[in-house]
Amino acid sequence: MEILIVDDSKQFRESLKDFLENKLNHHVIAKAKSGEEFLTMKEEMQMADVILMDIVMNKLDGVKATSKALDMYPTIKIIAVTMHIEKLFLVQLIETGFKGCVNKIDIWANLNEALNTVYSGSIYFPDDIKIIKKTMA
Repeated sequence: MEILIVDDSKQFRESLKDFLENKLNHHVIAKAKSGEEFLTMKEEMQMADVILMDIVMNKLDGVKATSKALDMYPTIKIIAVTMHIEKLFLVQLIETGFKGCVNKIDIWANLNEALNTVYSGSIYFPDDIKIIKKTMA
């Protein structure tokens, strides 16, 4: 799987890249340190099978960056990577067009399932919001 990582933490980007490539056997095609940088990566956006998007970033956060990216390329698949798993926040992610969400605390345990689920065309959100997930249509 071809992955694009967007996160403002260099350490997290590198750890995630290492995990994706060495543990899950995926290929990280690009990394962006901000929403603004991500939006300049038009070719990489289209090449990526899945985009992993940090939500809390300075200037242009992941929700706004995702909204703009989906306006340009409606078929791209973006998974939110966040510390926030509150129900209302997740509703905003779903309404924005994210195909999934992984909590940073559980990322190493849940990322592979999230990637495979989203890549196959389904959505992946934490178990505690299954009611919301089932109402998506």
